[in-house]
Amino acid sequence: MSTAVHPAPEARRRRAALALTVALAAVAHADDALHGRFLVQDDEEFARADSLDAALGARDWNDQLANLRLTWEPQWSRWSLSVHYLVTFEHGDEVPIAREEQALLGAPPVTWLTLGSRFIDRGETQATQGFDRLALGYTTPDFVLRLGRQALTWGSGLVFRPMDLFDPFSPSATDTEYKPGTDMLYAQWLLGAGSDLQAVVVPRGEQPNGTPAAEQSSYALHLRTPLLGLNTTWLLARDYGDWVAGLGVNGALGGSTWNVELVPTFEARGATRVSALANLSDAVTLWHRNATVFAEYFRNGFGVAGEPYNLASLPADLTARLARGQLFDTRRDYLAAGVTLEVNPLFTVNPALIAGLDDGSFYVLLASTYSLSDNLNLIAGAQLPIGGARTEFGGLPLSPGSPTLLAPPGSIYLQLRRYF
Repeated sequence: MSTAVHPAPEARRRRAALALTVALAAVAHADDALHGRFLVQDDEEFARADSLDAALGARDWNDQLANLRLTWEPQWSRWSLSVHYLVTFEHGDEVPIAREEQALLGAPPVTWLTLGSRFIDRGETQATQGFDRLALGYTTPDFVLRLGRQALTWGSGLVFRPMDLFDPFSPSATDTEYKPGTDMLYAQWLLGAGSDLQAVVVPRGEQPNGTPAAEQSSYALHLRTPLLGLNTTWLLARDYGDWVAGLGVNGALGGSTWNVELVPTFEARGATRVSALANLSDAVTLWHRNATVFAEYFRNGFGVAGEPYNLASLPADLTARLARGQLFDTRRDYLAAGVTLEVNPLFTVNPALIAGLDDGSFYVLLASTYSLSDNLNLIAGAQLPIGGARTEFGGLPLSPGSPTLLAPPGSIYLQLRRYF
């Protein structure tokens, strides 16, 4: 949900009231079809002394977040409707820090229409509301057509996602249950023998709600088909004026599953950037408990290798993708590994490690989930960046001579998720 254009306060209030009215109308007519999720989170963060966060006055801070998602997905014969209404409140030092840091990279619209608003945006408090899904669908036994705001995920990445062009999750995301929606026209043809062809058109303007522009929009074809005993994925897209191709292959190796992806981007200005991914995962038994282990290598074709670097010297094509949320890494080579361990049927633990192979920095992630009841989960986690100054996870200088680093903070968080 883009907020680059801020309507007047009265207009914001009218739009918030309209959105709430529509949501309440959905409740009134949905009967038992209305579902949702309520999430609350407390997050304690710890910044480096030489970080931009510390320079902005926040060395250690605490944030609270709450969001309510109402979902209504009725069906009438071959027709369906998907409506997700989302209200989010956030309070803490992260709110003004995010405003300052966002200004460094900018925030171009990643979707076409503004279907929501910030109805509180002052000091340490921010609140937003709007529709994260609003799509009409038509389905036959071998054809699917959907128009509107919806979510789409492509590729087989476990931590990194080079083939996922539309709002991929960050490797450090703490909530991956609902991917942000994107305005698009989506079509899928089931071709038989395990094959399917998908086509999407994602219109975007220079500004939110503006006239769609070809150089800001995306058009893509995505084919999945078995070939020579393997499962293959083929991608051809025109994305923000660049051509993107993709080839994915996956299969079995003993009891393991492997995936390989090759994603070249042919930029309008003439350069070719090739990203790649390979991963291996397996279900095993550890300490007499069920577990899944994985390892993944990622080659960032847009990344910087070699000498020390800074924010001001990052290539333009890399900063554009960082600003759009298509990439989250500035270096070239990464290795990730992790485990999902079922301690008991109600409690799982997920430790993971991301290593920056170009500079020897690391990012440690730990998450655990405890099921308190059928519809209530408690999630606790921690994230710790490890590395010296001028490394990927230690901190990126703002300019060649700057002592201030754009560095990810360490964090400890606690979430409670209630489903209904």
